[in-house]
Amino acid sequence: MILEKHISLRQQGQGSVIFGLDSFAEGVDLKGDNLTHVVIVKLRFSVPNSPIDKTLADYLQSKNRNPFMEISLPDASLKLIQACGRLIRTETDTGKITIFDNRLVTKFYGKQLLNALPSYNIVIE
Repeated sequence: MILEKHISLRQQGQGSVIFGLDSFAEGVDLKGDNLTHVVIVKLRFSVPNSPIDKTLADYLQSKNRNPFMEISLPDASLKLIQACGRLIRTETDTGKITIFDNRLVTKFYGKQLLNALPSYNIVIE
């Protein structure tokens, strides 16, 4: 319903903004002028909360390995790539991605996350 209304408004030349959560970052397919700007407020890092995830994290720690670097960071990178991928659905799609999470420039892993993205023109302000 939300997407149909958005597309209808865009076809009529009207502005439309969709605010969504994780599900929009993973499953929305809006081509062309139906999506021209993706805004990401905060990077999504998984926290081991299932017994399997906790056991894996504990196992990695027991082997002097870092669960954040081996589980949480790759997962956050994949989610960021998926969210950014909403913008470019065809060869002619263009637009802007704005990420407000300053951890991309203040944390040691920020550059790694940015480097995992396609070759976007990145501007840090």
